[in-house]
Amino acid sequence: MSDGDRLVEQIRKELGSDQEVWIAPTGYDSVALAIIDSVFSIGTHYSGVVNAVNRYRAARREEGAEPDADSAADLVEAVGRWGVDGLVERTNKWRTSTRAGAPLKAEVVHQVARILAGHGLGTVEAVRAGLTDPQAQQAAAARKEWLALPGQASGLAWGYFLMLCGVPGVKADRMVVRYVTRAVGASVEAKEASALVAAAADVLGVSSTRLDHAIWRLESGRPVEYAAAP
Repeated sequence: MSDGDRLVEQIRKELGSDQEVWIAPTGYDSVALAIIDSVFSIGTHYSGVVNAVNRYRAARREEGAEPDADSAADLVEAVGRWGVDGLVERTNKWRTSTRAGAPLKAEVVHQVARILAGHGLGTVEAVRAGLTDPQAQQAAAARKEWLALPGQASGLAWGYFLMLCGVPGVKADRMVVRYVTRAVGASVEAKEASALVAAAADVLGVSSTRLDHAIWRLESGRPVEYAAAP
């Protein structure tokens, strides 16, 4: 039996194949919120990410804006008023790594917003139109510039950003990698885990994004399915 077959067997056993019962992942109609979520989420507890996103929302609403429609340019303009220190105050003080003096994630958020705005990818509609094709994703100048930023070389935040904007994909974070490793009975790297989950989604006839999220919820001890109606 191949690793792919083992993974599909494990998914059928533990999750089934009816994606409609799986709790759907969070997505945004705002590139600004997708940037904040994706950059802050890497290597951290997600509850803190939710808090950072909601604090940004609250700050923008105080200005009379609608943050759930914020573009990359809106985020850049907001930081222009607040300063990066102001963005830190309105999100959190997490750094890109545990290394002493590592840049703050809020700085990376600002840089990412500038990159996307500069490449005409400031709205979720533009992201979906320009980056749904995997080859277009790999060739995108914005991707190259994003991955060159501190703490971004793995591409996890980039890929997760695309998913948050509605582009199908797999975020092979430690939870997903751990699940795949357990299923196949051998250690796997993030890239291999991502490919295996995407292939399993094809076999099962489900969205790769929905499957990724179901695996993440299961492995992190969260409910996977919507509560049944009484």
